Amino acid sequence: MSKTDDNLKIAFADESQTNIEYLAYAQKAIDEGYVEVAQLFREAAGAEVVHALTHLKVMDVVKSTRENLREAAEGESLEIMSMYPKFIEEAEGEGRKEASESFRIAFEREKHHRDMFRQALKRMSA
Repeated sequence: MSKTDDNLKIAFADESQTNIEYLAYAQKAIDEGYVEVAQLFREAAGAEVVHALTHLKVMDVVKSTRENLREAAEGESLEIMSMYPKFIEEAEGEGRKEASESFRIAFEREKHHRDMFRQALKRMSA
C-alpha cells in the first residue's frame, strides 16, 4: 500500500470522526440555546461528509450493491464476534458502567444491522 493510500484512509477516518463530533457540538449548542452556533456546526459537519465521501470514492471502496451488502454484513459480524464483546468486558473490568452500556446497546443493534444486510442480499439473489 502506498503512502497516499495510507493518507486517504487517515483522512477518511478524520473527516468521518469530525462529522460526528460537529453534530454532537451542534446538539450541545442547541441544549445551551445557541441555535445559530448549532447551525454553523451542522454546516461544517455536512462539508466533512462530502470530504469523507470523496476520499472513499478515490479509495474505490464502494462496489456493487451485492458486494456492499456482503461487506457490510461481514463488518457487522466482526464487531459482534470480537470488537464489542472485548470492549464490554474491558469496560466492566474498569468499572466503566456507562461505557459498558453504550457498547452493549451498539452490540445489540449491530446484530440487527447484520441481519438486515443479509436479508437484503438474499432478496437480491432470489
